[in-house]
Amino acid sequence: MKTTLILFIILIINVFNIHAQTKKLGVRNNPSLEEEVKYGPEVNYPDSIFIVNLPDVPIIYFKTKEEWTQYYKYKSRIVKVLPYVKIAKQLHAELVAEKENSKKRQYKKYRKDVEKEMRAKFEKELKNLTQGQGEMLFKLINRETGNNSYNLIKDIKGGFQAGILQLLAKRWGYNLKDKYDPNQEKMIELIIKELGPAYNVKS
Repeated sequence: MKTTLILFIILIINVFNIHAQTKKLGVRNNPSLEEEVKYGPEVNYPDSIFIVNLPDVPIIYFKTKEEWTQYYKYKSRIVKVLPYVKIAKQLHAELVAEKENSKKRQYKKYRKDVEKEMRAKFEKELKNLTQGQGEMLFKLINRETGNNSYNLIKDIKGGFQAGILQLLAKRWGYNLKDKYDPNQEKMIELIIKELGPAYNVKS
């Protein structure tokens, strides 16, 4: 039931290592070991200097086992729901643009067509999300759209539908009015920073 609620909410709001390569530099034919390691004024240095820029790598360190457990749990959830977050953000932008540029009846038909298409593509997958994965999905959608789920639903479906879904969500432990606060979600922010370009949800 919880994942069905997640699916429905997502559908109506949009539905939704370091890679290092070593290269050998050319040297004189058959150099002796002594010549290879010799440094001094008599050594002929090359005119060019090779410069390699390596990406910054966040160093993950926690003091307690509980923090490590939370880190691995959150990272697994983020990686799992990330494709849906990308789709949700893209569709949210498309729906907002359609709503602004279309008549009410045209927008309503467009929204229904989007819901039907997304349900056909992702309903089975989304129903298999765990409660923790569903909660992470809500948080990341809120993070990337800059709004909470309640307001997203209200903007698209109206206040009445948003109120009904808020009551249902509370029954299953969710509050659609919760806002994403990066200061309170430091573990999520750390993992997103660690993922780097892999976490790219720009529409």
